[in-house]
Amino acid sequence: MNHLHIEIDFILLYIVFWAAVLGAVMGSFLDCVAWRRAHGESIWKGRSHCGECGHVLGVRDLIPVFSFLFSKGKCRHCGARIPREAFVAELVGAFSFTAIAVKFDMQLTLPMWLIFAALLLLLALIDCNQRMLPDSLLLALAVNRLLFWLVLGHVPGALLQMLLGACSVSVPLLLLVLLMDRVLGKETMGGGDIKLFFVLGLYFTWQQMLLVLLCACLLGIAGWFLARRTPRTEDGEEQAFPFGPYIAGAAGIVLLWGQPLINWYMSLLEV
Repeated sequence: MNHLHIEIDFILLYIVFWAAVLGAVMGSFLDCVAWRRAHGESIWKGRSHCGECGHVLGVRDLIPVFSFLFSKGKCRHCGARIPREAFVAELVGAFSFTAIAVKFDMQLTLPMWLIFAALLLLLALIDCNQRMLPDSLLLALAVNRLLFWLVLGHVPGALLQMLLGACSVSVPLLLLVLLMDRVLGKETMGGGDIKLFFVLGLYFTWQQMLLVLLCACLLGIAGWFLARRTPRTEDGEEQAFPFGPYIAGAAGIVLLWGQPLINWYMSLLEV
């Protein structure tokens, strides 16, 4: 019995280790994709290089997490600071992949959720860099869910549940935003954010989507206060607040811990 327990623990540690490695590598790659996209460089051509001096990075510069720590967050060729978002992306990738691997173990839905996490991280990074959520990535996120719905052979009733989840937050939010835009005479929320809520609803129930909205708002308020200032462009103009990363973070929270929170809240309402 003890031998079996040790074997199970070893397998779990093995899965956790490789999930963390894969997540960190994916986070590093996706940050590179977002940076190149923002700077007009080819995503697929050319080797990784310093954004300041252009020096081509070697193997020792490309080890996720550890390269940043060993170099103290600076390019070892020119001394320029490496953007912190690169380090954060690697940590978030490692944590999210590990947590998902532990939660879903060897279930058939594990690849779907790993792709889900990767696409959300890329959307968050692009929104931070360019203040936009590309329709192509939102479509990829939706296709990922629909493909697994077909592959896993879900019953037709599940499709109706997906549509309910998709519309539960996005449609009321769209109506509210249209009203506020008209009243205030300016854009109050980007269309990409509303589309993201719609796509997330394909993955979550309407109860979970309400929790996603709540968590996103709380995280967004906290992020706005921590920033302490409105981000500006090089010309001094105010930039739109990137809400996408907070929506993505809220989706991750709900995926990992949302249902127990919902069950606890619903138990309070029972007579």
